[in-house]
Amino acid sequence: MRMRVIFSAVLALVTTTSAHAAAFDVYRAACLDTGIDMANVRAAAASQKWSALTEAERDTLAPGNGARVEGWAIAKDGGRYLVSISANTAGGGAGDRAGSSVVSCSVLTPKADEAVAVKAYGAYLKRQPGSTEKVDGIATYTWSTQDASSLTLHYVVAGGTLPGLSLSVSTIRK
Repeated sequence: MRMRVIFSAVLALVTTTSAHAAAFDVYRAACLDTGIDMANVRAAAASQKWSALTEAERDTLAPGNGARVEGWAIAKDGGRYLVSISANTAGGGAGDRAGSSVVSCSVLTPKADEAVAVKAYGAYLKRQPGSTEKVDGIATYTWSTQDASSLTLHYVVAGGTLPGLSLSVSTIRK
């Protein structure tokens, strides 16, 4: 009997840890492994048969403007991870990058552990967040990378009214 209790506790710990790690894994596969490229994200959605977003999920991603959201839901570990993508042109506030292409990809997760996701993101980027801001119960972790042709901003947002985490990346390409 005691062995069964210990096994159950270990199984619960492993399941909980993997569910928290899944948040970054889903995000990485949807946004980062696709090169933050809208065509690649769309291809992944089609090939992996991600679900269409419900109207309620669209409104969650863009309150009052849900009809303009392009995205999908990924069912994993009993939750729905909401993926959204968008593209725009950088405005004058972007300085020498004004007129550049801006592509963003985000995943809104169900319950997830903020510390685990931040650690996984840091390991992926091989660095700690460049900034961490905590205001009114909302934590925002930010990383940035830059090369000659692009500036990429990475974010993890937790707390507030979010059910889980918001993981997102935006890249500005000349």
